Amino acid sequence: MYNVPVIPIYREGVTLKFGKYVQTVVVVLLAVVISGCSLTGRNGDDLLEQGKFMPMADGFDFPVGDADGNGWGITGYDFLDWSSVSNSWHPGEDWNIPGAGNYDQGEPVYAIGHGQVVFSGWNTALGHVVLIKHRLPDNTFVWSQYAHLDRRDVNQGDIVQRRQQIGTVGRGPNNRFAAHLHFEIRSVELPYNAWPRTNGAAWEKSKVVQYWLRPSKFIQENRYYH
Repeated sequence: MYNVPVIPIYREGVTLKFGKYVQTVVVVLLAVVISGCSLTGRNGDDLLEQGKFMPMADGFDFPVGDADGNGWGITGYDFLDWSSVSNSWHPGEDWNIPGAGNYDQGEPVYAIGHGQVVFSGWNTALGHVVLIKHRLPDNTFVWSQYAHLDRRDVNQGDIVQRRQQIGTVGRGPNNRFAAHLHFEIRSVELPYNAWPRTNGAAWEKSKVVQYWLRPSKFIQENRYYH
């Protein structure tokens, strides 16, 4: 399974300042045009990918329903629930319209904030997946992942805006699940198919939270105020 050094970017309880306070950020870019070189930020994270500048996320909204997620809820596995399906701690949240069953299949899924699509594709375990990288005001990054999609509306390399539709709610590969959005936020760059297991053995909770964040808590603490 995938292992990387722990690079803490965000800690629960630390809130970035968005919303009512306007922060002016002046970015001076000094670029030397050399073939094969790219502009990089902290820990080698690319700010320029495929010639497109990644906008700074100015706050976050929920991925389904309206900006506040009204009418939707975590009806499946919550963050750090024990999953009997994967035999591991669940690294995300499963969102659905309560009581809707499969009737919310095809409902829109939105980017939670400005960013760049770093993966858009298919996986035999997750179905259609979109992974978005978000640059924060302190020039660190988080990654939001949207899985079990019925349809993907963006491609790798695309720049997306907050509340831009990126796909629709699905049921995973071969409709193996009830319709829901599997939603993650990661504090460390991981492959799109990363899961908190090594050689089939589940990680301890204390290790999971070094790589994954509690999605709703992160969004609530870093809202975009309309």
